[in-house]
Amino acid sequence: MVNKLNVQEVKPQRTCQTKKTRYSAYKLELREDFNNRCGYCDDEDYHAGGKSGYQIDHFKPKSIPRFEVLEHDYSNLVYSCPYCNRAKWNKWKDSNGFIDPCSTEYKQHLCRDKHGKICHTTKQGKYIFTELNLGLKRHEILWIIRKIEVQKCELEVRIQMLKKGHAGRLKALEQFLEIQNLVDKYTRSFRDSI
Repeated sequence: MVNKLNVQEVKPQRTCQTKKTRYSAYKLELREDFNNRCGYCDDEDYHAGGKSGYQIDHFKPKSIPRFEVLEHDYSNLVYSCPYCNRAKWNKWKDSNGFIDPCSTEYKQHLCRDKHGKICHTTKQGKYIFTELNLGLKRHEILWIIRKIEVQKCELEVRIQMLKKGHAGRLKALEQFLEIQNLVDKYTRSFRDSI
């Protein structure tokens, strides 16, 4: 059986109750509610320049006349990386189309494999996967980099603990070298895929 992981490490949820006259004024609240990550692919915003590099997607596109009234409605806004926002743009399908990334249903249609690759598990998930270009290598690479960064932090804690004694230092340094080699591999791979 294939290990399936959620696409979103932490489920985003919209908490802002303030009414604003411009949707762009919600960017800070969206960033916080979406955990500094794209609602669709879960890429962290610092890989695209932080808040300034991320965009606000209208889940139900404001360009469709019946959704114009939702232009400044916080419940219709998604903090989005430029890749997912441009891919989705004005696309809309009433049934079996996109799923709001704040919905608990989102994880029923999309997942990640143990290597970080985004996969679909349903026909509707395939639609979302295809329309948002979630198969881009960058999503997998950024997920792996995030995992390596966490491991590197854990290793730094272990190294500090080992400084008190000599046992295990070589093992810790070997583990550090292995992690650094992975970082270098995926950093090169990321640069080449842009």
